[in-house]
Amino acid sequence: MKRINSTAIAIFAALISSALVAGSKPASAEIESLFANTQALEEGAMTTTANVEVRDLVITRVFDAPVERVWKAWTDPNYVMRWWGPTGFTSPSCKIDFREGGKFLFHMRAPKDFQGGQDFYTSGVYKKIVRNKLIEFSQGLSDKDGNRVDPVKMGMPPDFPKEIPSALAFKAVGNKTELTATEYGWTIGQMRDMSEAGLSQCLDKLAEALAKQ
Repeated sequence: MKRINSTAIAIFAALISSALVAGSKPASAEIESLFANTQALEEGAMTTTANVEVRDLVITRVFDAPVERVWKAWTDPNYVMRWWGPTGFTSPSCKIDFREGGKFLFHMRAPKDFQGGQDFYTSGVYKKIVRNKLIEFSQGLSDKDGNRVDPVKMGMPPDFPKEIPSALAFKAVGNKTELTATEYGWTIGQMRDMSEAGLSQCLDKLAEALAKQ
């Protein structure tokens, strides 16, 4: 299979999206379609202007699990590693210092038959925590030690944010949980759309992991 560049893959590393079921799976056609136009982006097809338009990325899902369990799925490294990453990706490790001012480091690995098993990292800081209700945090691309890296140096377009303010809102709905994941200030365009697709796949995997518990 053709090896793709790091630009599109790294988008998913920026999601918290947030980590997953062990063992590589064959990459799906859906993932491949997300990366189809990445080369055009790197060649300058997407440009930044003074009048750039931004729109928050917001996804709401209802999970068939109580809010305490969904909360734990985002805050316990052992649970995060069961689902973090888009379809076919795994998460070999995860570090979480879950407190306001604490840091996290999420690690995801591409399938061997899709990206040669390349590793990508996302790190951030928890800004506000209201138990079983709200998690506000920052996130961005990083190295394996949690040091922030410049997205442009990873091949990202110049309008890709170095830091993405994010929030998770939890709401109990009977024995189920309504989760709203928000990433603030995305520039409208293909990169935002790809990030939304990646986050959606993460949430699909979260639903599957919760169903297995």
